[in-house]
Amino acid sequence: MFASGLSGERALQVLRAALDKEQQQWKPIQPRPASSIQEITDMERDKEAYWLVQQSQTFDFAPETFALAISVMDRVSTLVKIRPKYLRCVAISCLYIAAKTLEDDEVIPDTLDLVRKSQCGCSISEVLRMEVVILTKLDWNPKAVTAIDFLHVIHALLMWRFPHLLTHLKDMTPSRQLALLTRKLLALLCHADVTRDRPAVVAMALISLELEQVTPQHWFTLNQMVQTAIQAENNELITCRERMTWLLSQRGLLVTGYQKKSTETPKSKKRKVEETQSDDIYDGIKRLYDENVTTEKMMLPKRGSCASELHHDVEDIHPFVQAVAAV
Repeated sequence: MFASGLSGERALQVLRAALDKEQQQWKPIQPRPASSIQEITDMERDKEAYWLVQQSQTFDFAPETFALAISVMDRVSTLVKIRPKYLRCVAISCLYIAAKTLEDDEVIPDTLDLVRKSQCGCSISEVLRMEVVILTKLDWNPKAVTAIDFLHVIHALLMWRFPHLLTHLKDMTPSRQLALLTRKLLALLCHADVTRDRPAVVAMALISLELEQVTPQHWFTLNQMVQTAIQAENNELITCRERMTWLLSQRGLLVTGYQKKSTETPKSKKRKVEETQSDDIYDGIKRLYDENVTTEKMMLPKRGSCASELHHDVEDIHPFVQAVAAV
């Protein structure tokens, strides 16, 4: 069993099921026109995605809800030409559909509250009508596997297979790292270029960039292991990584700022690691890893340095890859 309470075998099953769904559902999204009055542009789509992030925070929706809303909006835009003047109505309706699909009943606002709090400029009847239009275009099946789904399961598998991956870092637990990764992924999903890659590749590319910071000596081996598991080609992963590197750099999110544990008593104040904007996400995610207990209780006893632990674990990579890739 690993921290989230799922067995490794169960997590592998979840990953296989997600890959199967992705193969059935996912279709590439073509670049939108640079300017048009008949359909939305990538810039207009991205602007609306940022607005949806704000609305998700306003209504206290989970990150998975935002990711599904973006997925619904992008899929609809491939099926019909959305005029810019209708985009706000489409966006809030996609968020409402995603909330009804994933959120608990007590969290879902009624349509009146949705319209008032979001200040979307739409009437209740317009939102309800748009909901029906969108669901009809999607054959009444808005569910889809998203990059956040893959982020969770890939991260959980890494923590299960390499439980000492983070033990050399200060103030870092699996749930806190996942919260930091989720924050980065939410920012990336606001860019149309990122969503043109498979969700599994998007999640893998982000984790790959993070592994390079966590364990510079072994990240490439771990990267290859997960890459094989999600059946990703080198060129698509490299292209996605390069795109993410530029986008995250522009937003100041590329370098996480991990700090190694010191054997000496620290004399200076602790440096926070991108915590201020991730605490809300962290509070929800840490329940997945049962981290209501102290960090000391959460961490497994160290048997050596992080590098030696990884070297020990990497020697037994192949059974893990075969288990994930098995059809």
